[in-house]
Amino acid sequence: MAPRPLAGVRVVEVVRPDCAGITAVAVAFAGRMVAALGGEVTRVLAGGVDPLASWPPLLPDGSSALHRFLNDAKTTAPAVPTAAGSLLTDDPALAAGWSGGSTVLVVSSQESPAIAHSELTILAASGLLDIYGDRDAPPLPLPGHQAAYAAGIAAFNAFICAHYARAAGQPFSHSRVSVLDVAFWLNWKHYLAAYLDLPNTGVGRAEEWRTYRCRDGYIAFVFQDKDLGKIAVLTGDARFTEPRFATQNARRENIDAFCRLIADWAGGQTRDAIVARAAGMGLPIGPVLAVGELLDDAQMLARGFIDLARGSPTFGHPRLPAVWTASAPDAAPRHSAPSPRQRPPP
Repeated sequence: MAPRPLAGVRVVEVVRPDCAGITAVAVAFAGRMVAALGGEVTRVLAGGVDPLASWPPLLPDGSSALHRFLNDAKTTAPAVPTAAGSLLTDDPALAAGWSGGSTVLVVSSQESPAIAHSELTILAASGLLDIYGDRDAPPLPLPGHQAAYAAGIAAFNAFICAHYARAAGQPFSHSRVSVLDVAFWLNWKHYLAAYLDLPNTGVGRAEEWRTYRCRDGYIAFVFQDKDLGKIAVLTGDARFTEPRFATQNARRENIDAFCRLIADWAGGQTRDAIVARAAGMGLPIGPVLAVGELLDDAQMLARGFIDLARGSPTFGHPRLPAVWTASAPDAAPRHSAPSPRQRPPP
C-alpha cells in the first residue's frame, strides 16, 4: 500500500453554526483532502448540528451527497478534543485563541470578514459573473461550489506549508485564506482587462466561443482565425470564408451573423457526428457531457476520476485533485481505460 504522508497528523475542523455557506464548504474541502492523505480529522459539530447536512444535491434516502463527500474519513465530536492539533476553521475568535498547533482561518473576504457572502456575491465581487451572462437577465452563478472548492484547495495548501515548516523545526504558523482573494486570482486575466479598461470585456461583449444546441445535445465551438477555412468545409457554408469573418475584430463587428450561421448549422446535426468530423479536421470542438455520460468517458476512466469500486465508501464520488502514490508523490495514478462493459453494474 502506498504511504500516507499525513498519517498520525491530527487536525481539528470547526465551522461556525452561523457561518457563510461558502466558507463552510471551503473548510470542509480542505479537511477532506487532509483526511484522504491519512490525517486524523475531527469535525466539531457545535450543538450537534452540521450546517452542510441538508445541502443539495440529495441522495434517494434524503441525505446530502455534498455532506457525504466532504466528510468522508473524518470523525465527529460535539466539542473540541483535548488532544488538539492543527486547526481548520472559519471562526476568527477560535483561531485567535488557538494554542495547540498551526491554524488556517478561512474568511469570505479580507476587507469584510464579518459579512456572510454567498457563492453568488463572491463571484460577482471578483468579476467572475462578468465573464458570461446577459445584461437584461438575472445573474447566473457558476454551477456547484467552484469558488468554495478553490478556496478549500488554498486552505489545504496553507496547511501543508505549515505542516512541513513545523517538521523542519519552525514554529506554528497562522494563515488566513480569503475566498474573495482566491476568486480574484482565478479571474486575474479578465479582472486586469477590466481594470485597464480594455475593449471587448465583460457582460455583453462580442463572444465568439460559445455553446450551441445541436440535434441531440450541445457542443462547445472553439477555433482560431486559421480555422475559418476548415469551418467552411465542416459546415458546407462558404460564407465563413468571407472577409467579414476573417479576423477576430471583423467577427466581433458581425458577431450576430456569425453565431447565427453556426447555430443554424449545428441545430440540424447530431453532437457525436459534429465532434467526430471536427476531430478529423483538427478542430477543437468538444461535446457538452451530461453527468451520467462522465461514467463512460474515456478520459475520466483513464484518470480514474470517479470511484467506481462497488463497496467503497466513496463509490460514485469524484476523486480528489491530488493524490499520493509511492512512486510519484505529486502525480495522479494512471489507469488503463476499461470499456464500459468492464465497469461495475449500476
